[in-house]
Amino acid sequence: MIVFSSPKTFPSQNLKTALNNTLIVSLSVVSLPYSTSALTPTLSHPHSDHHANHPHPNTPTSPTPTISVTPEEPSVPETLNWSTNAADLKITSPTLTPDPTPTHPPLDGEPNNLPVPSSDPTETETTPTSDPNYINSPRIAPQEQINPSTTTIPLNDTPITHLTEWELSVGKIFADTQESDFTFNTTIKVDSQVIESLSRTNIYTVDQKGRYFQLRTVPRQRTVTTTTTEPQTMIGLELQMSLTGACILPNSPRGEQCTYTPGLVIDRNSIDPQFFVPTRVFQTSQVGEVVTPESLAVMQLPGFQRGANGQELGVDLYFPNLGTFPRNNNGDETEIERKEDIDYTITGTFSQVRQIVKANDTEAVLGRTIRGITMFSFDDNRLVNTTLQLGAQVLPDVIPDLDGSTNPANRNINRNLFLAANNTRLPASSFTIYSAGIGRAESLTPDITELSQIPTANYNSIWLGLSPVIDRTFSIGELFYQATSAPRSIARAGAEGGADTDIELVSAVNNNTFSTANLQDFYAQIYLDFFNTDVNYISESIYQEETQYYPHLSFTGNFTGTQDVIRYYAGIIASEEVKGYLGADYTRNTNNGWNFRAGGVGYFNPDRDYYSQLWGSVSKRISLGEQANLILATGFNYALDRETQIGDVVSVSPASRLTASARLNWGIMSWGLTKYFGDVFPNSYADQLLTDVTIRPLDNLRLSAYFAPIDENSSRSRYGASLLWKLGESSNSPTLSLNWQNQDYDYGSDAFGNNLVVNDDIFTLLFRVGSPTNPFFQGTGNK
Repeated sequence: MIVFSSPKTFPSQNLKTALNNTLIVSLSVVSLPYSTSALTPTLSHPHSDHHANHPHPNTPTSPTPTISVTPEEPSVPETLNWSTNAADLKITSPTLTPDPTPTHPPLDGEPNNLPVPSSDPTETETTPTSDPNYINSPRIAPQEQINPSTTTIPLNDTPITHLTEWELSVGKIFADTQESDFTFNTTIKVDSQVIESLSRTNIYTVDQKGRYFQLRTVPRQRTVTTTTTEPQTMIGLELQMSLTGACILPNSPRGEQCTYTPGLVIDRNSIDPQFFVPTRVFQTSQVGEVVTPESLAVMQLPGFQRGANGQELGVDLYFPNLGTFPRNNNGDETEIERKEDIDYTITGTFSQVRQIVKANDTEAVLGRTIRGITMFSFDDNRLVNTTLQLGAQVLPDVIPDLDGSTNPANRNINRNLFLAANNTRLPASSFTIYSAGIGRAESLTPDITELSQIPTANYNSIWLGLSPVIDRTFSIGELFYQATSAPRSIARAGAEGGADTDIELVSAVNNNTFSTANLQDFYAQIYLDFFNTDVNYISESIYQEETQYYPHLSFTGNFTGTQDVIRYYAGIIASEEVKGYLGADYTRNTNNGWNFRAGGVGYFNPDRDYYSQLWGSVSKRISLGEQANLILATGFNYALDRETQIGDVVSVSPASRLTASARLNWGIMSWGLTKYFGDVFPNSYADQLLTDVTIRPLDNLRLSAYFAPIDENSSRSRYGASLLWKLGESSNSPTLSLNWQNQDYDYGSDAFGNNLVVNDDIFTLLFRVGSPTNPFFQGTGNK
């Protein structure tokens, strides 16, 4: 059995330190520790904004307040955050480029609480064999003798072990401003086994195989509809006039009366109900048409008259909307309504996993292969994606080469080898088609007496998979006026009469001018009515995201030492606009509590999710006793070229940050304070001050809360709380998580200085159960 232990030659004062960096092989399993922060899914929403100078509150722009300063936005698209640290409760928008902090062995204490063998680890159980190639023939290792930490492998953002039978997590978000389906993620083991052997050439081998089926929801489309209701006053006009007189036009009969205005009438039944403008005008008569005596008699009655016996003369125009101005009799406060709809789709993945570890007398090697086929219920790239996945199934397993020896296999395997394998940079929220990696490290020898003497391990791999690319669009939805009162006359005037009155009227038609001054025996009518109407101007802005999955090829490698990790990576995403990247990062932990991290990644054809950035952080842990410590930290993230335009709309979404923080851990309580400094970098988050507290009154119960007394971001959560409750005492017990946050979406102010803010309470319910559940799941989220 492979266990963590200490060479007997280590000085006693270095025993606990050495425990964290060595492995002793005794014919059973391989230790494979991993970073829970790298694999814990997080709740985030791909948000964006559409105001050029004011971020749109469709996007929560407040940064996620964590004590560990890492690059912006974990992503996922739309997975569930099991963190109960209050600082992790707030929703953030996704970015697919940042990477989790690489895994280091603990610098004090037992390594991940793995047991130390009760017997001499140098003793080897032997099985007689007649096979000339083996000292111990290949055998299936008893499941109960294998520590699950030694068989843990990340599979599409879900850690699996040889004990995994099935696992299910279900989540639901409840909010007035948001509608979404239940989300789930389930993993079911088809079969798995761990086979061990010892060859005649003294090569010890552990061969882990497994097949798994995964079913999960992923975001397909997200739509945020913002409806603005603005009170306005609409101005309208009614114009009615006619002019008749002795016929003077050529070919017109003498001694008759003719009309000198065209017969034009607006059909009041065809007024557009959205914008209150006329859509149909009838012409009922021509200039020069003879007026019948009956019509002339009717037109000389009081009030505007158009004729008799079907003859319709004169102009009758009605314009309800000549323009508007803000405010009406109902007030001047603009109302904002926000509605978010998230549509999920189901994906199914079948994966085959294989990990081979070999050890001789001087070194050990590790080879890992993962193959997967993922089918989406939607897939605009189905032909390409399916063909690529089927073709990748014939790619070979990684079987590492290792020379044999006449010397016995060295069972003190360098733990850094397994840490290096799990420090592989895996694209976030992606599905593996084919992954092949190989690592190598010198094994430990009795002359190693100091931590700094532990050899560095390296691991390199290629990864082929499907990664999400989000297409964003803005569009204008419905625009219309809604009347809230009947029209009110504000100015009305009218007159009519003939030559014995002082009425004057001029009619200009087709370059001909007719006037009461040059017409004999004329009769004129003219009536004007100005009126206004209380209306609401209602406008919709629609922001939409659509997620598609494209082939993604990545190469990554790292050198993992006892206290530092160097990673390097490069890749290309074959989306409609091909994206390539190149990056590296460095992490160092020291014995006296210092942590340093720095890195950068550069993209060509960057967008809002995959973009170039630099990041760095420094933290110091100060011990205050056996159950207390203080952590001081500062860090930054600088987004260099994140896309600031969606179609023709300039949309600047913050991505950079500069922070300083402190956290006091004391017994069952933890208290944190984080300051975000705004406007230091371009496209930066605004100023924010956040405090949070966590208390764990019972081993299976954790309560958290946070409050932000200062937050100048356009979308922010000033306070919230959470509860994590494990419904039992074992690691297999179901776990329930309840989160609440109060969210503000700030749309600035209207023309009268009224603040336009949408406030909502967002509740998240999460439930996880399995047989068994992952032994590393602690519900702490990213740290």
